Amino acid sequence: MDGKKKINRSKEQYAFSEIIKKAYEKGLNDRDLTVHKLLEDLEAELKNMMVS
Repeated sequence: MDGKKKINRSKEQYAFSEIIKKAYEKGLNDRDLTVHKLLEDLEAELKNMMVS
């Protein structure tokens, strides 16, 4: 794997980690959040990450 692909993969992994952390924190702090809504938000974030 060349350096540029390695950097892009690292950025994607970092972005994924940030999305998961954000969802976890939201789940801890938002009492009205349902599992369904959390999954919808995660799906939207992940789709957005793939487009970027």
